[in-house]
Amino acid sequence: MSATIAAVANLKGGVGKSTTTLMLADGLAYHYGAEVLVVDFDPQANSSQMLLTDRGLQMAFKQGKGVHHLLNQFMDNEAPNIANLILPNAVTLEELRRAEEKDKRAGWISILPAHTQLRLTEMELEEKIYTKGMAPSRLASYLAGHVEKALEPLVNLYDIILIDTPPYLSPLARAGLSIADRFITPTLADSVSIWGTKQFSDWVTNNVTPHLASRNFVVITRFKNTRYARNAEAELKEIYLKDRTFGPTIPESVQAL
Repeated sequence: MSATIAAVANLKGGVGKSTTTLMLADGLAYHYGAEVLVVDFDPQANSSQMLLTDRGLQMAFKQGKGVHHLLNQFMDNEAPNIANLILPNAVTLEELRRAEEKDKRAGWISILPAHTQLRLTEMELEEKIYTKGMAPSRLASYLAGHVEKALEPLVNLYDIILIDTPPYLSPLARAGLSIADRFITPTLADSVSIWGTKQFSDWVTNNVTPHLASRNFVVITRFKNTRYARNAEAELKEIYLKDRTFGPTIPESVQAL
């Protein structure tokens, strides 16, 4: 059975995309025994840093791991080879470590990490391509093909591939969205986040899939139980995204361990 590819995405920053990615990966691996691959397309590299720690992230970069090398392969017209760029069984989250010590390990998390270098690599690619007159949408399409071909040998090795995307529509982010089967949208219950979430929903519906509603799982994060937040939650569920699947609202007091 091929892995489900799920993009964790929103056009509003600071809504918990990376935390949602890691907690979902952790829960699927620990509680359900799933083999999870995290693909970090965000140059902020928050998912990579939380999973690997600062030291581990720098070590991965020095070892030649990461998404920016996949972009370099694209720029050099090389066939995509992602296997050597991934850190297999990379999890350092405490629950999975304890499970391993007790010989109760069920699933693992691997990662194709990001690094702050990724944004510079993206800029170099965009400058190189756009000076040749190629449109951003066409570049995104070519990148999607490159990423899809890179993941092809891996889809039978993992149960789910989670793509953590940045809060903007770079060609790489658009490539990740275009190859996704499912879309997980974290959001806050406030007017600015609702606006960004609606923008994201409209863009994906118009440019990626008209069937977004049936493939979209929305998570309200860091919820403050105030009248304002309750009204914003109701607007999301009853007006703006009434045709979506909503997960449990996550209160502000919940912390990722």
